[in-house]
Amino acid sequence: MKGNGGHENRREPRVCLASDVECEVETGRVRWRFADISAGGMFIDAYDPLPAGTLFRLRFQLDPPPIAARAQVNYVQPRIGMGVEFVDLAEEDRHRIREIVDRMYTAGRQRGDATLRRSARVLVHIPVKVAATNGREGALDEAAAILRLSKNGGCIATSHQVGVGEKLRLLTSSGREFLAGIVWVGDQSTKTGGQVGIQCRGLAQALGFQFP
Repeated sequence: MKGNGGHENRREPRVCLASDVECEVETGRVRWRFADISAGGMFIDAYDPLPAGTLFRLRFQLDPPPIAARAQVNYVQPRIGMGVEFVDLAEEDRHRIREIVDRMYTAGRQRGDATLRRSARVLVHIPVKVAATNGREGALDEAAAILRLSKNGGCIATSHQVGVGEKLRLLTSSGREFLAGIVWVGDQSTKTGGQVGIQCRGLAQALGFQFP
């Protein structure tokens, strides 16, 4: 995984998978969350990411036992996070990561999920009202929230039971309404239960976020 201005040459399949990662940096140990992973590296969500080129140690767990590695920051997206490459990772651990990623990638493609990260995204928590448009709308989900935003979509937490290819109506606090298409539905195995990935052009911009 080599970075240049936020773009990567990806030699390994990459899937969206959120989990904690413990990092040893100059100021001590910090706990962040990674948002996607491949056998070559990961993207770590961090409002104040490390500078490009920084070498540090990290530790995380997919399946027991935990995985420890040395990593290097390849590129930085200010106030969003950093893409890092594993530069010292045991081959058996790299093989474990590759097996998990390949399994998720294959399963996601079969379900039609958006398993690859396609653009920069930012962590948020924006309350919205959500209604399903699949013939069983019922009441609005007034406790829904946007958890991540990207240029053309994001991730929403909602109580509505929906499927890939269906639509959601989003109502923002300012009174604006958007129609979003569902591109993936989370499950407990990836710690994304109750979350859905959406495509919705103009949503991020309407909420005041600008992406390249």
